[in-house]
Amino acid sequence: MTKRRPLALGAAAALGLGSLFIAAPAMAEDTAAPEASTTQDPTALASAAAADIQQEKGDDSVVGYGATTNGEAVVLVNAALESDAAAIDAIAAENGVEKVALVGAAVADAATDVVGGAGYIGDVGDGYVGACSIGFTGFNGSGDPALITAGHCSSDGAMTELGLSKPSTEPAVGGEGYESNGTGIAGVFGFYQFGGPGNTNGAENDPTSTDIAVIDITNDDLTLHPEVTDWTSASSDDLAASTTPIKGVSDPVSGSVSKSGRTSGVTEGSTELELLYTDGNTYPTEILDGYMQISGKWVHGFLGGALTDHGDSGGSVFQGDQAVGVVSGGPEEAPPQGDDWAWYTRLADALEQVPGGYSVAIDIDAPVVQSPSNGATVEPGDDIVVSVADNATDLNVQTGPSSGETVPADGEVTLQAPEAEGTYTWDLVATNGYSASDATEFTFTVDETIAKPTVGAQSVAAAEGETEATIDLTGTGLAGATVTVNDIWTAEVGDDGTWSIADLSFGIGENVVTAVQELEGETSPEASGTITVAPAAPKITSIEPGQTFANAEAPSELSGTGLAGAETSLTINGAAASGSEAAVVAQAEVGDDGAWTESLGALGAGTYSVEVVQAYNGVSSAAAQLVFTVEAASTTPTDPTDPTTPTTPSDPTNPSNPANPGGPGSQLPVTGGIDLLPYTLTALGMLVLGGGAIAFAARRLKASEV
Repeated sequence: MTKRRPLALGAAAALGLGSLFIAAPAMAEDTAAPEASTTQDPTALASAAAADIQQEKGDDSVVGYGATTNGEAVVLVNAALESDAAAIDAIAAENGVEKVALVGAAVADAATDVVGGAGYIGDVGDGYVGACSIGFTGFNGSGDPALITAGHCSSDGAMTELGLSKPSTEPAVGGEGYESNGTGIAGVFGFYQFGGPGNTNGAENDPTSTDIAVIDITNDDLTLHPEVTDWTSASSDDLAASTTPIKGVSDPVSGSVSKSGRTSGVTEGSTELELLYTDGNTYPTEILDGYMQISGKWVHGFLGGALTDHGDSGGSVFQGDQAVGVVSGGPEEAPPQGDDWAWYTRLADALEQVPGGYSVAIDIDAPVVQSPSNGATVEPGDDIVVSVADNATDLNVQTGPSSGETVPADGEVTLQAPEAEGTYTWDLVATNGYSASDATEFTFTVDETIAKPTVGAQSVAAAEGETEATIDLTGTGLAGATVTVNDIWTAEVGDDGTWSIADLSFGIGENVVTAVQELEGETSPEASGTITVAPAAPKITSIEPGQTFANAEAPSELSGTGLAGAETSLTINGAAASGSEAAVVAQAEVGDDGAWTESLGALGAGTYSVEVVQAYNGVSSAAAQLVFTVEAASTTPTDPTDPTTPTTPSDPTNPSNPANPGGPGSQLPVTGGIDLLPYTLTALGMLVLGGGAIAFAARRLKASEV
């Protein structure tokens, strides 16, 4: 267990705002310029010129310098000095440098890339600097970039001049923290709430009691990414180099939970924790929707074992690719028994308390055009089928520089090609609110001069043990046209309007083939067909068709051979001993040796019909079938009773004395309850005591493991 101080806004005394935002290092002003007559090294010439330009025009005037691959010295100066170009050229020439380039100020891309889990710092007054962590990147209601963090990080609005901190100096990687990454002011708090509305103490069972804040980005140089850093790339000051994409926002669920923050990096734990109770024992406890007082203010949130420390406040709390919370608080000291824990704000509920329609930025995969292929020729009005990520709600179709449309998306969108002939390029972007995917560029040609060919669909089975099958591909087209299949194979359409290509191999699965035909310099739109190759049927080897088993020898397993890596499915349909119908399904994987075994369970007497199929690459085989029988269990015949005196027992030791039920060798049970009662109570008491002893041992064992 980790002992730590209370989770709160971290602070470092007397750092001063002057050290918050550090500019790029300037050239040393006391560096003497080398004499041009004593050295002709182009880099040295450029260095001397750069130093003189800086001395004359200021530290920010020079962006860089060096030598080109042609061996020429060059100085790179700030493009804002274009009006001073003549004076700068003169200074450079004095140092033997003939070339000066005007460029923009350089800022490291890594420094301007912003992701969840990163640290930020700000002025909290009286010479103090505070530090917290970013929860998630997002947007305000107008689509402008924003950050989401904890409300208490604002220090009731006292924290200002917010800027990103330098990852390589953070406590998460062993540093002291509180150092700027040099990108200047990032933004300002747009809203903050810690406790109830207006930063009151709030109340238990009041969903408006929360710990949430948003930061409006004012620095246009920053690029926000819908990701959470794992801190493995912090040494290079590029937290965006190794991340977990955030695909959505959801309520927390049972299982594992993770956190990312500037102080302790990424931690992971369970939502079910062992907590110490008033009876001295620890018990598993899971609170996914509850209320806790954090520094005297109620926060609607949930409990978890992804541990936190000072400065992690506001950091990302996520499950898989779903954003579920931000870090709010934790115990002042790690518990003496049970698990350490943290309390997180429920993100989805907290955002409802933020005015202005703020949202979390989510990562959306780029759309994929399923058909036709990129660059294909289609007929006017043909379908263009686009696959869209599940977390997207719309597909934006940019059809020209100033034209396009947005259509609802639900996994797949079907668009229609234009009616007018020509070549078109569309940019397809999947969106959800202000979150958007990368664009997919799709180019196609609309031409109605030549009809499509056809491709004959086929369904075949591979040979036993094979993963592919050979077929003759056939179709129809215009007599004399050349058909090209999958941009690989070609065939000429005969006078009867048919074409074929022999001995083509296709793997097991649904194989989509495309074909176009060309005639007299004109190319048709693309046609498609599906060649389905199924695996061969498996074989059953452990039971022979029609085999009969004695009841005691009923099989509990079925085994056989199949295609390595395939998934077998077993179905049993038959009449059970009671006469009722039964259906049992089991599954197993075929091993590398080609063998499989399925469980039959406990079978009673009856006749069973068995079917086994194997699936490979999404396609199932024909079924292997057989019928077998399990005989009924044999019974031992008993002597019949005397039908005239069925109620009169005989004494086996003295058949003439029926009144000796309790004597030696008696076959009659004792039917009275009174004599058995003391033994019953004794046995029950022992059972209860035994159960109590087991429960007590389990509790003691649990306590000793903490």
